[in-house]
Amino acid sequence: MADTRPALGIYSGSDLIGDGLFKLPMLRAARAAFPGHRIVYLTTGPTMLETGLRPLLDGIVDDFISETGIGRSLTEFLRPMPVRQRFAVFIDTQPVIWRTLLLRRLRHDLFVTGAARYRLSDRRPADRRRRRPTGIVRRLVELVELASGRPADLATALPVPPEIAAKAAAQLPTGKPLIGLAPGAGNRLKCWPLERYLALARRLVQQGMSPVFLIGPAESEWLPEISAAVPEALLPLQDRALWGERFEVLHTVALGQRLAAAVSNDSGTTHMLAAADVPLVTLFGPSNADKFRPLVSRGAVVKAQDFGGEAMALIPLDAVHAALNTLIGTPV
Repeated sequence: MADTRPALGIYSGSDLIGDGLFKLPMLRAARAAFPGHRIVYLTTGPTMLETGLRPLLDGIVDDFISETGIGRSLTEFLRPMPVRQRFAVFIDTQPVIWRTLLLRRLRHDLFVTGAARYRLSDRRPADRRRRRPTGIVRRLVELVELASGRPADLATALPVPPEIAAKAAAQLPTGKPLIGLAPGAGNRLKCWPLERYLALARRLVQQGMSPVFLIGPAESEWLPEISAAVPEALLPLQDRALWGERFEVLHTVALGQRLAAAVSNDSGTTHMLAAADVPLVTLFGPSNADKFRPLVSRGAVVKAQDFGGEAMALIPLDAVHAALNTLIGTPV
């Protein structure tokens, strides 16, 4: 039977893993704002949302129209659009003006975009003089708010496949509060010193909590030091007999859903934890906290700049510990 629901189209060029993680809060907000619509995600090229992240979008995104080629060349203005369906609402997530003009040729009732400071959008912020939000994730969510006419609701949880959720439960049973610690990052300049994470973990043990280190392949050389310094630490991603040999985003999201809170550097893991809506303390140094901070229901940011520079080592242990305790409502 044909799906007769009105279509909500969302356009992106292509999505690598980081791009896809940035889009997850927007898609959660879109599903909450348009429960009666069929959400269609269109891309110019391939998208990780359709492949590696697809299980997290069951019940959120209904259809993918990927690798349409839309937005590759100005010569497309001379040809019919390759997508013929009509969209009740269409959200353009990219900022390039000619691509926006091209996308407006798609059949639509309402078109929302931030390109050209919203001048090409059918709906604009009430205060047209204000700048777009600096944060990438917040900027994307705002497009949903403009389309729906109301504040975003991020309560829609991402569905983790039951078999993955069961493995996470086996790794992290209920009991003591579980606090995630993610000391890695793609760029080591973005890493708070490991010894500070270890000192924080020891404090958590003294508070009756269980530190859970989320360690990826790039940080595997840290494992002996972590185990020696904090014997009580849990290392769930290292159970290859349970998880298999590949490190998957789904595994970290599933583990994140069992955490009481987490501390992470600015990294891909931060946004995986944000996908689980973990109460999250994110640490920033050389990267722009306003631009890259994750969007969670409860979160805090600690910046090296507040302590005299960009080096992550400038962030004091006490500042991170205090931010975490404030977030989870535990006295220091």
